[in-house]
Amino acid sequence: MATRIERDRHFDCQPGACKAPAPSAKRLQGRPVGQCIQRRNWWLRTTNQAGKRVSIAFKTEGEAREAARKVEAAAVLGQDYRPNPTVPKAPTFAKIAVEATELYTSTRSLRQSTKENHAIFLKNHLIPVFGEKPVIPEFFSRLEIKRFIAAKRKVLADSSLKTCLPILAMILDHAVERGDLPANPMRTGEPLWRAGERADVDPFNASELRAILKASRASDPDFAVLIQLMAQAGLRPGEAMAIRRGNVNLEAGTVDVRGTWSRGRLGPPKNRHSTRTVSVLHPITEDTTQWRPGAAGMETRRVLDGLGILVAVTADQEAPLFPAGKKTSEPMNNMVFDRTWRRILKASGIRYRKPHTARHSFASILLSRNAPLTYIQKAGGWKSATVLLGTYAKWVPDDLAASSVASSPSPAGIETSIPK
Repeated sequence: MATRIERDRHFDCQPGACKAPAPSAKRLQGRPVGQCIQRRNWWLRTTNQAGKRVSIAFKTEGEAREAARKVEAAAVLGQDYRPNPTVPKAPTFAKIAVEATELYTSTRSLRQSTKENHAIFLKNHLIPVFGEKPVIPEFFSRLEIKRFIAAKRKVLADSSLKTCLPILAMILDHAVERGDLPANPMRTGEPLWRAGERADVDPFNASELRAILKASRASDPDFAVLIQLMAQAGLRPGEAMAIRRGNVNLEAGTVDVRGTWSRGRLGPPKNRHSTRTVSVLHPITEDTTQWRPGAAGMETRRVLDGLGILVAVTADQEAPLFPAGKKTSEPMNNMVFDRTWRRILKASGIRYRKPHTARHSFASILLSRNAPLTYIQKAGGWKSATVLLGTYAKWVPDDLAASSVASSPSPAGIETSIPK
């Protein structure tokens, strides 16, 4: 009984690069050429007592040769020997995903909201599609990942995909490290997709902000203070709701941004650049060419009166400035915030835009008034001037570059002093 040991034809193949030798003419007779799928198997080729060919796969060459010796020994005795294949069953994506995410989160300092986003994308989008599939190149090729992305673009915004696809890449990286995949299809070759162009932001202008504040003061004066604070200090909604009474300096006209209120939980700011002390007196709501807090008029300074009333409610410096209705120890509920925002915009007659638009107004108006790029970047907590310009470049006057070099404050300017 003749035996031989050989590697699988596709042993050295890579995704998109088949290195298997061409099949012989005899092999091709009446048999189609199969798909290139990398298999790191060693094959024992033999025949049984009936003269039929038998092929058995092994994980290593040593296991295959050991089985070959047993086959030859059995042949001497006139017997068939059929060893059990030792190629392990590939783990499912669900198993790899759990292991990968646990290892990833335990080796990095991630915000709770980031961990929750990972869990949501995994549960709602990855597991339903890939969960029970074995992690082998056949099911995790560049083509399969492209098909997944194409399907998800029908139900998810590109911005969401851009944030969540790295989770899939991280899981497949882990599969490569385990030896389940030869390479991560998301890391090889050309990018698998390109996000569409980001829609231009649509900020409120000064007159629209005044109309919104007027409508808010008529029905909810405290909420008007919140809106004005967001616009004149460039705060994200979560940053504004996380402001504590001890974060307000009425004499200097500043607030300390030290946290974010999101999903019913107080957490750190978006990034380390978001921790800052910023003036609340930028004249965003005024029809003026001035941008410095020192040029603030009566309309802008009304925010100090509102802040003064809110600060005086209690001596507790850790109490939220904008508390929930029933739980005064917690900031305003996000659902209440959204409902109030919609109601105020409807009453003001201003077309609906998200609350974050107040922050867009801060950046676009200051840029249009020749405020230095680095000043706006630090006041708003953007990572860099490049990131700022990536969204708001259309509001930059032609002479801003020269102006920003000449008048930009020192890096500590936002923390220690306000331009007059």
